[in-house]
This record gives sequence, C-alpha cells and structure tokens, in this order.
Amino acid sequence: MIFPFTTQPATFLERPNRFRIEARLRASGEEISAHCPDPGRLRELLIPGVTVHVSPATNPNRKTAWDLRFVEHPENGQLISLDSRLPNQLFAEGLAEGFFAPFRDAREVRREVSVAPPVDGGVRSRFDYRLVDKEGRTCWIEVKSATLVVDGRALFPDAPTERGRRHVNELAALAAAGERAAVVFIVQRPDADSLAPNRETDPAFAQALADAYAADVEIYAYTCELTTVEIRLARKIGVKGIGD
Repeated sequence: MIFPFTTQPATFLERPNRFRIEARLRASGEEISAHCPDPGRLRELLIPGVTVHVSPATNPNRKTAWDLRFVEHPENGQLISLDSRLPNQLFAEGLAEGFFAPFRDAREVRREVSVAPPVDGGVRSRFDYRLVDKEGRTCWIEVKSATLVVDGRALFPDAPTERGRRHVNELAALAAAGERAAVVFIVQRPDADSLAPNRETDPAFAQALADAYAADVEIYAYTCELTTVEIRLARKIGVKGIGD
C-alpha cells in the first residue's frame, strides 16, 4: 500500500488525551497539535523527545490541523505505524493478492457485515469481513491492530478493550454454532517473532481469546514492513499463550 500522504518529522512533546498529541516540527520549529488515530496507551513509544511523523489534515474544519502517522522506536529508531485503521485496509489488499493462505479460497468478500440474528440475542453484531468460499461456507473475520512489541513478542491489547473482548466472544459463539470464524492480528512493525494476548494489561481479553481458540476460532498474526512511503504485509508469525 502506497500512502496517499507525505509526512514531516517532528519531536513529540506530550499527549493531552488519547486522541491528540503536541509536537514540534523539525523543519520550522512550530508547535502543532495532531490527531492520534491509535487510542491505545502507547506509553512505551510516545516518550517526550522521540521522533514522530505527521501529515497535514485534509479537513480544514478539524480542531487538529495535523495527523500523527508514525513514531520511531525510542531505542532503535524502528519506524512504527500508529494508524489503527490501516490493518483493515491491509487485510483487503492481502486478500486480493492471495497473501493469506487460510483465505485463498474466498470467492465472495464483504466488509462491515452484521450477523442476523444477533449472536447474543441483543444488538446486531458487525464484523470486519465476511468471506464465502467456493463451497458456500461463510467465514467471519475480525482484524486487530498491534503496535506493542516486547522482546520480540507483539502484545495485544496495550489498553483494556471491552469492544475487542465482545468481538472475540461473539466469534466464539458463531464457531460454536458451526460457522467458521477468525481473528487476524496485523502487527504494524517488522520486529515481532510471535504474538500473545497481553494478560497483564487485559486479562479478560486474554481469557476470551483462549476460550475462542478452544471453540475453534482461528487466530493468525502477521507483521509488516514499512517506510514513510508505503506499508506491506511481511510474514506470518506464531500466536502464543492461547492454547496452554
């Protein structure tokens, strides 16, 4: 995926709330506010003084005139994407290119599809993708973004996620009803060798993921290679801590 924007380097100053950062442009010294598209804690990455990359916002009526796109790792300078919306687009691109071996037999692809009737008898659930293979079997898929990596292991989530736990529980209910279901984690950096649920941060999500795996929900994880110009899916990595 080629990015439809260009960025400027800036020095990160502070994060007043989950959706806004303050930074200083390297070229002009101007202090700016930028929208942060990743609502996670990002405490290991957004440290005062680190280099971030921002782009001008396309909506002139926004409160923040810039968008935060990337951060350079505080220790090694590794570029990391912080746009939690990108993995969904990358998944669509990977499907079209045949990147994902478990889903290469998909003949029909729909996005943002609701389940009917609701799996819990309440609000209709909506999942990122619904695939139908050549034999007519449906597969429901949720795509999740991961940015936190510790000692080579990606951890999800980096903040408690009730929504993520609900999605996983609903996929488990679909699997129990005989449907095919999957969670796909996209790690927006190249330096992870495996992925695991972040039990310390969100034990409820970790348990839900383990329960879903036991209910035959498929769980996959993939890394990305990226520059400030493009991002591409790189390789499949193992998922740990869900079957033991």
